[in-house]
Amino acid sequence: MASPPPASGRPISKRPPERTAAVMAGANCDVAIVGAGLAGAAAAERLSGNGLKLAVIEARSRTGGRGHARPFTGGPDILDFGGSWITPWQARIRALCRHHGIALRPRHPVTARRWYRDGRLHHDTPVAAIDRARHESVLARMAGHSALLKAGQTRDHHGFDFTSLTLAAYLDCLAPPAATRDLISAWWTVSGNGDKARVPASEFLHSISYHDGTPDGMCEVWADTLEGGVEELTRRMIAASGASVLSEATVTRIAWRKGGVRLDLANGKSMTANAAIIAAGLNPMAEIAFDPPLPSVKADARAAGHLGRAVKMWIKAEGVEPGILATGGGRAIEWMFAERRAKDGATLLVGFGVADGNWQPALPRDAEEALARFFPEARFIAADWHDWNSDPFARGTWVASIAGKPEAHAASTWRAEGPLAFASSDFARAEAGWFEAAAISGEDAADAIRDHLKAP
Repeated sequence: MASPPPASGRPISKRPPERTAAVMAGANCDVAIVGAGLAGAAAAERLSGNGLKLAVIEARSRTGGRGHARPFTGGPDILDFGGSWITPWQARIRALCRHHGIALRPRHPVTARRWYRDGRLHHDTPVAAIDRARHESVLARMAGHSALLKAGQTRDHHGFDFTSLTLAAYLDCLAPPAATRDLISAWWTVSGNGDKARVPASEFLHSISYHDGTPDGMCEVWADTLEGGVEELTRRMIAASGASVLSEATVTRIAWRKGGVRLDLANGKSMTANAAIIAAGLNPMAEIAFDPPLPSVKADARAAGHLGRAVKMWIKAEGVEPGILATGGGRAIEWMFAERRAKDGATLLVGFGVADGNWQPALPRDAEEALARFFPEARFIAADWHDWNSDPFARGTWVASIAGKPEAHAASTWRAEGPLAFASSDFARAEAGWFEAAAISGEDAADAIRDHLKAP
C-alpha cells in the first residue's frame, strides 16, 4: 500500500531506519501505542516506514475507540453508535478515508421541523407568538457572541465576558423564554453534552459558529458519515502500519525513564518499549498509574478529566418519513432525527440526550417515550444504544470542557514528556472532539516520538 497522505505542512517521505542512542536494552518494541482508536491508528500509520517496531495495545476486542459501528439489534443495518459525522472542511479525515478506500455517506437533509414546547408538539414555530420577539433577541445575541468567539474575542461591546460562564449561568443572563431554553437544551445534547452548571457556554457558541450562528444551523455542517464507521478505517490504518496488535489488554501502569518505558497490564504481564504514545482518551487515562507521576499540570488535567456525557440511541419505527428533525422536552432524549430508511423499509431515527445527573437512560422506556413525544404517528419497533458513560474504556463521550479549567484540554498541556507522548481528540490542537482532531493529535504525537528517538 502506498504511503499515507501527508498532513498539511507535514510531508511524509520514506526514510532509512533510524535508531536512538538511548534505548531500553531488550525492549519488546520501539514504540508502544496505548489505544487503537483513531488517534492511536494515526500515530501508528505516521510512524510506519521508519524502521521502527510498533505495537498497539487495546483494552477492547476491537479498534475504533469511541467510534463504533455495528448491526442495529443484530440485524442487517450497520449504524454508528459512537462518533459519526464529519464536516466539509475536515481534510485530514477525508484524506485518510480516500487512501484506505472508506466510502462516505451523505447525511440526509432536514426536510421538516418539529418542536415540542408548552406541553405539546408544534409544526409551525419554535416559540409562541407572545415570546417571538424575546426569542429572536436571545438568538441574535448568541449569534453575535459566537461570531466574536470565532474571531478570538471573549467580550461583547457591553464588556460582557461570555466565555467565563457555564451554559446555565449564561442562559440566566440572557433570560430566554422557556421554549427557547428548551431549544438550546436540545442542541446542547449534540454540542456541549455535559452538565450545564459545569460546562462553559463557549462549547455551544463554538458549535453554532460553524454555520450561521443559529442552533439549527449546527447540523448543516454535518456533511457525511463513514461507511463501516471509523472502526473499519482504524482497522485498515493499523494493518497498513505493520504494527502488531495486542487486544483485550488493559494498561494499568506505565514506568517511564529517559531510556524507555515499561507498561504493566491488568493480566499481570508487562512489555517494554523505547517510547510510548498514550492514545486512550483523557478520562480513561485516569485509570493508568504513572511512575514517576506526570508533571503537575498533566496530573491535574488527568484528575479533572472532561464532562462529555451524551446519550445516543437509535430507534426503528414505522410511519415516519426520513428527514424530519424534532427537538424539545427539556430532559431525557431532547433531539431526534429521522435519519435513514432501514433495509426492510422502516425508518431509523437517531436521538440524543445528556446523562447529567438529572436523567439516567433506560431502554426501551426512554426510546418509546421520546418517539411518542416527537412522532406520535409512528409505531415503535425497537431501540439500541451503547452506554459510553458506563463503558470503562471510554468513561464518557466526546470532550466537554470544565468551566474555569481550560488548561485540562489544551494541546499545550499534553506536550510530550521524554519517551511519552499523548494523543486524543480530547486535547488536539485543532477540531477538538471530532475525528479530525484525533487524526491530527495522533500524527503530532508520532512526530514528537520520532524526534525523541532521533535525539542523541
